[in-house]
Amino acid sequence: MEKIIASALIVLWTITQAVASQIGPVGKGVSIEEGTARYYAANLKGKLTSFGEKYDDSQLTASHSKYPLNTLVKVTNLENNLTVQVRINDYCKCEEEGKIINLSKEAASKLGMMASGKAKVRLEVVSQPTPEKTIDKALDNLLSKGREVSAKEEAKENKPTSTPATKTAPAEPFSINHTYDINGVEKNPKGFGVQVTALSSLNMVQDLYDELVKMGIKKEEIYVQVGAKDSGKILRLMFGEFYTKEAANEKLNWLSQHGYKGVIRSHYNL
Repeated sequence: MEKIIASALIVLWTITQAVASQIGPVGKGVSIEEGTARYYAANLKGKLTSFGEKYDDSQLTASHSKYPLNTLVKVTNLENNLTVQVRINDYCKCEEEGKIINLSKEAASKLGMMASGKAKVRLEVVSQPTPEKTIDKALDNLLSKGREVSAKEEAKENKPTSTPATKTAPAEPFSINHTYDINGVEKNPKGFGVQVTALSSLNMVQDLYDELVKMGIKKEEIYVQVGAKDSGKILRLMFGEFYTKEAANEKLNWLSQHGYKGVIRSHYNL
């Protein structure tokens, strides 16, 4: 374990020194760049970041390819002028994926970019830590995680071995031309609904579902309508049952006030 931590620190120090020399001190001529921002996939929650701490999607953090760890960055969504300040706690090869930054779910929520999963943004460096302080903090994090891993390994070694029963994963319930709740229970809403987004990722739909609940939409009024797109599925996150388009349009205006661009779509059981 000590060798692993030492190796990680050497890599961390090398990267931190390299990127720090590229960015330079914050002051006149503060680093500013524009490009596409996306947010982390849900399955990364709990994974260790380059800073040695676990990724927590409720915190205002981000990953970048150049900024030193612990740099504070102001992010502005150029599509709606919403802003948020994030702390860089991870590195990414963002440019290779056509983006300039990865944001936590909470940061993406505050920028109103959950529906599309991406946004055109401007980055401005607010403050930049010294490499020495960054390394000291990362060392504390890594040592803490090292002790945590050791404890888990010890518990695993002392646990009696047994062969667990094989569990068969349930088949995904979302079928084309059907409507479900977020848990995959089939529903039959009628009339019209307000479509918030249409995505192929169920995890991203789940994230936006959580946002609608925070905004006051009742869980039982939120639906996932499954359609076909090319050779796959498209998951349309919708809410409400309205008899007319005019009635649905009132909620469409309400949605736009929260920073989301929705459309009115008929339910399958019109």
